[in-house]
Amino acid sequence: MFDLIIENDWDGLLIRLIIWAVVIFVAWIGMAIACFVDMWSGVSTARTIGERVHSHRLRETFQKIKDYAGVLFPFMFIDIIGSLFSFYFLPFFQIMIAAGAITIEGWSVLENKKRKRSHAALIPELAKDIIQCAREKDAEALIETIQNLSTKNKENE
Repeated sequence: MFDLIIENDWDGLLIRLIIWAVVIFVAWIGMAIACFVDMWSGVSTARTIGERVHSHRLRETFQKIKDYAGVLFPFMFIDIIGSLFSFYFLPFFQIMIAAGAITIEGWSVLENKKRKRSHAALIPELAKDIIQCAREKDAEALIETIQNLSTKNKENE
């Protein structure tokens, strides 16, 4: 931007400032949207597998946004200082950190999807087994199997 100021190119400077503001805004909004998508995915998974949705888990979304903003904000100053040089034409740190946050949240959504599918696949089989229990001994064996599955799932979490 120094070069634009020295050349008195105020229109070019204004355009570059607008581009920077839009890029930073999109990075921050994209990061926040990724956190909310992860929250939605977690709530959906919890409901599907029969877990209770706690307000503490929902508050974690806002804590994550605050933590990501705590990383993005200081690097914004590095980007601002870099903007004074002609080779530093975009806020690179804002883009990289926001992309990292979006990747982390995307990974979390995929993990939730995997948890959701693994539990949902068991439901039809268990329903069929319950219907086929003709004797008390069969029912007891099925209950034990369900308890073992529940124990394994808790150990995996």
